[in-house]
Amino acid sequence: MNLNDLLVLYVYDKNSSFKEILPILEANFKKVFIAQNIHEAQKNYKKYSPCIIVVDDSFENKDMLLFLQKVRQGDLKTAFVVLTQNQANSYVLELMELYITKYIQKPFDENKFLLALNKCLEIIESRIYSNVELGNNVLFNFQNQSIIKDGKAIVLNKKESILINLFIQNQNRVISYEELEYHIWDNECTEAALKSLIRDFRRKTYKDILKNFSGLGYKLNLQKDL
Repeated sequence: MNLNDLLVLYVYDKNSSFKEILPILEANFKKVFIAQNIHEAQKNYKKYSPCIIVVDDSFENKDMLLFLQKVRQGDLKTAFVVLTQNQANSYVLELMELYITKYIQKPFDENKFLLALNKCLEIIESRIYSNVELGNNVLFNFQNQSIIKDGKAIVLNKKESILINLFIQNQNRVISYEELEYHIWDNECTEAALKSLIRDFRRKTYKDILKNFSGLGYKLNLQKDL
């Protein structure tokens, strides 16, 4: 796989590095979709499902952050690259919570940008072509978003898919109840619904795959095959 096999969405504002960035994207990607505002960004994202979203924004308000948060609620697979000239970006910590592949502070540097795009490619390739070993003869297939258990494929529903992607991308930390509710239910979740989701996911994998830390959240607890 190469960058020229992929679709990219480029979202920019009036202070962007459009003249430098667009030619690079057009030279390296199969198709480039551009958006000058949030409405266009939302429309193109829903219509074309790009593998990478490049954001080139001043972050003078919260609109771009809200757009990326909305995307990330139901999509943990698309890679984000963020560029900004805003040295005092007050939203940087919230952006980091969205698992951004690269956050680039301007002035624009072509080499840094190309490295970021290729890092996105590495991540996408690992998701498409690799099965993640979850232990106990259980695998997760990124391409099909399914569990392979004892050689048999088990389809995951949308909430289960978001759940396992979230844990795989954060294997070394506890994911809080609040974070799970935000990504899976957009903050509209009951305790019973979360427990039901965890229970159903364990049935499709194995009982100890998610370890509960009382009052905090859950952590991926991979078991080595014997």
